[in-house]
Amino acid sequence: MVKIMISLIIGGNCVVFFSRSPFFGIFGVLVQALSFACLLCLYACPFFGLLLILVYIGGMLIIFLFSTILSAERYPESGWKETLLFWVGLCVITLPVVFSWEAMLGLMSKEENGDHSYLLGNVLVEFSFFTIVVVVILLVALVIVLKFCFEHSQSALRKL
Repeated sequence: MVKIMISLIIGGNCVVFFSRSPFFGIFGVLVQALSFACLLCLYACPFFGLLLILVYIGGMLIIFLFSTILSAERYPESGWKETLLFWVGLCVITLPVVFSWEAMLGLMSKEENGDHSYLLGNVLVEFSFFTIVVVVILLVALVIVLKFCFEHSQSALRKL
């Protein structure tokens, strides 16, 4: 189940990265956030999963809604180059994760014994500086997305 969630997270990331239209970006964000929330629920943190859904989907979908309203294309389409890049990128990134998950983490022996106490609590404590750096990077990314979304505010909005 964990492998499926990680594959969905990577797939949603590829959809967001390779899409030219905000319509496909919305789908990618939904897949990513729901997969992350399910992964957190699998590791006994349903409250963090709920917070992720509320904050991430609630905040980012509003940004994608604004960019969709300002988008000039009414019926989005994806070219063959983007589709080919998406599938190649998805295969290159996802297949090693699915087929060598045990070798990458080396945690399967502890998971099979049922010892899950080390997974989330110790990671947040041991890598607290890394967590702060990730939070700062995500905030900078949010500011950049807001800047791009409100770039069209100087021109006239298209009629709905």
